[in-house]
Amino acid sequence: MIIDLFAIVSNPGIDKEFELDISDMTFESMMGTFKATKASPFRIKINNNAGKSIRINTEGEIHFTVPCDRCLKDCDIAIDLDFENEFGLQNDRLVIEELDEPEYIEGLNLNTDQLVYDEILVNWPMKVLCKEDCKGICNKCGKNLNEGTCDCDRTVVDPRMAAIQDVFNKFKEV
Repeated sequence: MIIDLFAIVSNPGIDKEFELDISDMTFESMMGTFKATKASPFRIKINNNAGKSIRINTEGEIHFTVPCDRCLKDCDIAIDLDFENEFGLQNDRLVIEELDEPEYIEGLNLNTDQLVYDEILVNWPMKVLCKEDCKGICNKCGKNLNEGTCDCDRTVVDPRMAAIQDVFNKFKEV
């Protein structure tokens, strides 16, 4: 959805509120494509601060089902969409520094889809775990180690000693 900011920029002291349904949103990134499982209403409040600045406040929450980084079991993550930014005003135009130029504002248009996407991207967790002490999966057989152990040999050989280990294995008496 595109919100035209012209009426807000040209009227000092005005407040506008918008509410969007983002429950059908899909988040795409290099990590994959994730469909929202549930979401609270996404609220946007835009305030013209006496013709000096425009303040944008958002609030909301969105949930996604994402595989655990260790065991690949699906788990629910919640992304907080609370955001606040302020832009200066000069002659009915937004003053945005070049280094801080947001992708969600084009001229006097606010692209809410891009705003939500940017907030999800910034707040996406670096590591998704189903539980704090997740044991992951076995490197050899792929069994989920949270559900029980497997019979695979999990001794880790120092790679510097691998050549010597190969010599011992070749000359092992039967």
